[in-house]
Amino acid sequence: MKKLTLAALGIVALAALPASAANWSDTYLGYQYSNQFRDPGVSGNEVKSRTELSGVYGWDYGTNFFDVNMLWASHKDPANTPEPGNKYNGGAAMANVPGDTEVYVVYRSNFDLGKIFKTNMAFGPVREVDLTVGFDFDSTDNYFASNKKFVVVGPQFGLNITKGFWNIGVGWCKEQNYNGFIEHEVDFKGTGVIWTAWEKTWDIGIPMAFKGWANYIGSKGNQTPGAAPTSLNPNPGNNGTRPETIGDAYLMFDVSKVFGRKPGAVFIGPGFEFWNNKFGAPNLTDYANTNGDNNQPVHAIMYCAEFHF
Repeated sequence: MKKLTLAALGIVALAALPASAANWSDTYLGYQYSNQFRDPGVSGNEVKSRTELSGVYGWDYGTNFFDVNMLWASHKDPANTPEPGNKYNGGAAMANVPGDTEVYVVYRSNFDLGKIFKTNMAFGPVREVDLTVGFDFDSTDNYFASNKKFVVVGPQFGLNITKGFWNIGVGWCKEQNYNGFIEHEVDFKGTGVIWTAWEKTWDIGIPMAFKGWANYIGSKGNQTPGAAPTSLNPNPGNNGTRPETIGDAYLMFDVSKVFGRKPGAVFIGPGFEFWNNKFGAPNLTDYANTNGDNNQPVHAIMYCAEFHF
């Protein structure tokens, strides 16, 4: 739990960013629930609740964005407690062992090159060009014990969209992580990444927004370097990663009036998460000597709410 405590301190630091320094800002608390999430090494679907603190603010030369997620899994994905015999068991629930807890942090700074160099960077459908830099951090207390550290840099193009935005970026990223199945830290190769984020609003008698994000990350080398062969992974030297695709999409309805709040304060609606080759691991079913679906694509319908302040 030490890693999760340190991550929680990071959350406080991000949330304390001075709003007075921003020209504009939008911060919200979000909640998502689904019984269709999946994780490598866990048999079938699992239930997760996700609480989110997210914010974006603009300043004279660009925007800053942060997103902090706390995830609680059902006991089907057990926490790595020190109880005797608590070892990986093929993705089954364990008696008297709670589900794992995860913290995932995203931070991005987008520097508007047109504003910095005092020139018009617009062309065709592009309204602005940014330089994006940022990082992800993840810490999980299950047997896999993820300790992801991820950096990204590259240009981002903001497209001309009325009543909303659509950003597309391309760049370079690098990841370090820990793999509890082999008890080994992994320093992945740098690779290419494509990302996009969007939001489009309408009013059809009730205000609504279609928004989301997606990433495509190239293969990043061997995921089990230095590991010894095991029954779960008989050939670790040939265990390469695959291109990874992940994205969330939301259709959110503004129900602020129902709660006596001003427009833009309270949203509810469905969401959908897709994740292929999760963590870069190839989609596989049934490692030797296990009965679980060990890494299957995620197709999760989510129930979502947001409270903006």
